[in-house]
Amino acid sequence: REQKPHFVPLMEAFGFVNTHADGFEADDVIGTLAKQAAAAGHEVLILTGDRDALQLVDDKITVLATGRGVTDVTRYTAEKVAERYGITPAQMPDFRGMVGDTSDNLPGVRGIGEKGAAQLIVKYGTLDEVLAHSADQTPKRREALETDADNARMTRDLAVIRLDVEVDVDPDEVPVLAMDAGRVEALREVFDKYEFSSLARRLTEMGSEPVAAPVAAAVRVIRPVEVAPEDLGFLLAGVQEVALAVVDGVWAVAVPGDEVASGPFNEGTEVPLGAAFVGRGLVCHDAKALPRRLADVMPALRWDTLVAAYLLEPRRRGYPLVEVAAEAGLAVEGDDAPPAAIAAALSADLAERQRPRIEAEGLEGLYRDIELPLVAVLAAMERVGVKVDTHRLGEIAGRVRDRADELRDAIWEHAGGEFVIDSPKQLGQVLFEKLGLPTFRKGKTGYSTDRQVLKLLELKHPIIGLISKYRELTKLDSTYLSALPALVDGDDRLHTTFNQTVAETGRLSSVNPNLQNIPVRTPMGREIRGAFIAEDGWTLVSCDYSQVELRVMAHCSGEPTLKDAFRRGDDVHRATAAEVFGMAPADVDRSTRDRAKAVNFGIIYGISDFGLAEQLSIPRNEAKAYIETYLARYPRVRSFIDTTIAAATHDGFVTTLFGRRRPIPELAGRTQQQRQLGERLAVNTIIQGSAADMIKLAMVRANAALADAGLRARLILQIHDELLVEAPLDEAAAAAEVVRQAMIGAFDLDPALAVDVGIGDTWLEAKS
Repeated sequence: REQKPHFVPLMEAFGFVNTHADGFEADDVIGTLAKQAAAAGHEVLILTGDRDALQLVDDKITVLATGRGVTDVTRYTAEKVAERYGITPAQMPDFRGMVGDTSDNLPGVRGIGEKGAAQLIVKYGTLDEVLAHSADQTPKRREALETDADNARMTRDLAVIRLDVEVDVDPDEVPVLAMDAGRVEALREVFDKYEFSSLARRLTEMGSEPVAAPVAAAVRVIRPVEVAPEDLGFLLAGVQEVALAVVDGVWAVAVPGDEVASGPFNEGTEVPLGAAFVGRGLVCHDAKALPRRLADVMPALRWDTLVAAYLLEPRRRGYPLVEVAAEAGLAVEGDDAPPAAIAAALSADLAERQRPRIEAEGLEGLYRDIELPLVAVLAAMERVGVKVDTHRLGEIAGRVRDRADELRDAIWEHAGGEFVIDSPKQLGQVLFEKLGLPTFRKGKTGYSTDRQVLKLLELKHPIIGLISKYRELTKLDSTYLSALPALVDGDDRLHTTFNQTVAETGRLSSVNPNLQNIPVRTPMGREIRGAFIAEDGWTLVSCDYSQVELRVMAHCSGEPTLKDAFRRGDDVHRATAAEVFGMAPADVDRSTRDRAKAVNFGIIYGISDFGLAEQLSIPRNEAKAYIETYLARYPRVRSFIDTTIAAATHDGFVTTLFGRRRPIPELAGRTQQQRQLGERLAVNTIIQGSAADMIKLAMVRANAALADAGLRARLILQIHDELLVEAPLDEAAAAAEVVRQAMIGAFDLDPALAVDVGIGDTWLEAKS
């Protein structure tokens, strides 16, 4: 499932056109396109591993069916289908109804294999005729046909490929695949992004030359010299900048020339290593990942090649040093060179290649003022961690599990028997077969029971609300209540890892554990936040940007109505409701405000009328009217969206208020779906990306301001637009004001930034 979104851009790089139709299986789209193309006189070849496609075979359509791997293929014509199965292509669904499909867990008729099914189909013509003549069969076969008749019909019906799907591809307008210079460049980009190194080499082996001139190769020959860290001062005399790496228990620094000094990293090493960097600049690839005992070297950080690579190529999945360096034309050779020595040398050389690129692409301010100093801030936050009351978590877990058991029993009572609620297959059978609820999506693997489907069913049966609540509680248990206690250290502190180089928008995330997604709107989610506590004699301070993304949208669009609402301190969602629904603000109730809130954030995230309709459980035409009314009442917002999309389409990228650049190749996609995605990404990146840059700069400013004020208070968490600070009790008010001012001063926004501040013994109390 995580791979699925990446298939489309990957295939489009090859020149293929992608299309889909909501509510239909892929084979329905394939079948419709195949028949349309055949009717237009084209010869059609379908490449697939799905044998159901054989029903499409005729004099114009053949199927290239994969076997064990993509090189084991069989070309099926009508003659080949008859030779292999003994039936015509049109009889394949009836055949499938009897033999079933184990790959899709679809039952057939027990005891009847391919040979027996083919014989019956040839004799009687169709599955219905076979079932009608079940009394003419042997007793064993008769029993099987009568017992499994419904299964056979269901499997047959699911196997039938639809040929009347509305698709947005005209076979006559599909471009011819060609390995031209543009195609080579597109392929090289996606191969680099997904780290398909062997495929990238095959491009060259095929004789295709890259469009861009290759970077001049530079091979550095090193001779690692093992020294004691205390002797580094002599070796580094006169050196202003040194690259450091620690790999597999070995430290290494790259010094001028071809030599690299290295030695074992053990207890006591960090002090002399730190001393060696006093007055010198540090270069590193992923400095945040250095051993925590090397915290003293962080103030010397002058260049992080990982962070620079991320800014230059934000779409990449990862930034392995050797790979990034190789793409920059850099390599290291050396007899018996340990990995740390290679890493130090490559980091030093890569930094020199990156500096002019960062400057040329206008990223220097973002890098120097935000991303680079943030590395040390995040490293300190990871090192300090946040304290967790594991006893309170245990109490919450007990109540959650008891309540989940009660919900389970209630669900079973409504279902008329026990079943595995967490099994989508069993749940689908209960909801749609046993209880007879309406189905919305069904594929070959069964009924869909995802959140959207349950939302559509919530008023149809009381079991739906119980299932949703059960899922919420069991997810909280598995994700947080059971997991967090196992992750705390001996001091009951939890040390998450912040991801600085993952999101294309620039947003931070966290892993092991992910603390960004603890729900704040549910009672149990809030209780979990109540288990995050301060040390004895300390307290927690929450500083949270107020409506920062909407303020950024107001700033970027210049929409006076929105700006005035913020300046007056109005509830912006209530003000929007009054504008969109034509009522006085005092008459806006909570339900209407919630609808306006969904529209406000929907505009930021480029929501469609379909998406808004699903979110608000309203008709699609009503959702469309909401969006159109909003844009009519806020014409500057519409102008901002249109201008942003036009500029991004022309330039191929967008930039945030701080200069962060994000390529949007989807805007040049072959399909309307891809281009619409690109439009949403372009607008959202400017708004969300600018807000992400602001909170990052606020973290850098707040960290420095707390130190300058002589306070012991420290940043411990960042969650979306919120900073959580741990402060001694006597410093809480001062720390809150220091951090608030740092956040407000991160950017001269119009309307001005605003920060909500709270203080409490727990995260919940501070947030409240």
